[in-house]
Amino acid sequence: MPKKIFITGATGFIGSNLVKKLYNGKDKIISFSKIPDHPFLEGLKIKKIVGDIGNYNALLKAMRGSDYVYHLAACSLGGLEHKKELFDVNIKGTENVMKACLKNKVKKVMNTSSCAVLGFTNSPKIKLTEKNNLIFKDNFYGQSKKLGEDIVKKYVARGLDATIVNPGSVFGAGEVEPLGLIGSIKRRRIKFTFPGGTTLVSVSDIVDGMVLAMKKGKKGERYILANEYMSFKEMYNTIADILNKPRIRFELPLVTYYPLYLLGAITQRLIKGSFISTETARFAYHYRNWDSTKARKELGWIPKVTYKEAVRQALAYYQTYNKKWRS
Repeated sequence: MPKKIFITGATGFIGSNLVKKLYNGKDKIISFSKIPDHPFLEGLKIKKIVGDIGNYNALLKAMRGSDYVYHLAACSLGGLEHKKELFDVNIKGTENVMKACLKNKVKKVMNTSSCAVLGFTNSPKIKLTEKNNLIFKDNFYGQSKKLGEDIVKKYVARGLDATIVNPGSVFGAGEVEPLGLIGSIKRRRIKFTFPGGTTLVSVSDIVDGMVLAMKKGKKGERYILANEYMSFKEMYNTIADILNKPRIRFELPLVTYYPLYLLGAITQRLIKGSFISTETARFAYHYRNWDSTKARKELGWIPKVTYKEAVRQALAYYQTYNKKWRS
């Protein structure tokens, strides 16, 4: 029997890849997003609804009759000035989605969180699992996603069948904004790296994991979807090699952490949108080696795309769809 699948944030980076993965011409897919379209959705016979998860009544109506719900809509902006927006979207918005799911008696929900909720360590050798949680300090994005998870678990206790996935640092085709890290390395704007590191994963592997979580994920459980750990220097230089740009040789020493942290504490209160904050300092000098063993064992998730290949796929997408990238 054809299924009715409802996806919030379906026109975003991960959401558009998920729609491509799920589309089979038989199931009815409903996109519920602020942004009306994405290149990956062109030509697909899906229902597109422009909507805001902050509007509960609109959600309730649009979701009616849905069998499965993938919740991806989120705010990922960082910094003190975006705290209200982060909390409104990632907490209140998630509450609206879960409430509508319970009211509409959907069969199952897959909620997209983030590995940011797991925090960081002082050594790349220490692995973070689903049992770890962020110490609430100045990572407002991580806080908002963790509190969003708590909302999901509240509705699980009320009878909702929901599973949580925690993606790592995602790369691949479909990114809406191309002038981030890869664009900066292309234009040789980055002159040094920081000592920290993170665990990378391709967007195609992420959506594979989401589909598996919907099929096999246990009620109320979270699953890390992350693949290759790299230092920031390795990560940046992989991009530089692919772009045929000079490698970044200089890495700031660990002793520069506290001066930068202090500078961030000052500038984030004096300059709106400052690129240096206590949050960015913590991110740059710490390690996020996320362990996906649980997803591999319980879901049967097997990542297939390397970070290097994911970067190549991102480049191909930018060159095809983004005028800014080609300029």
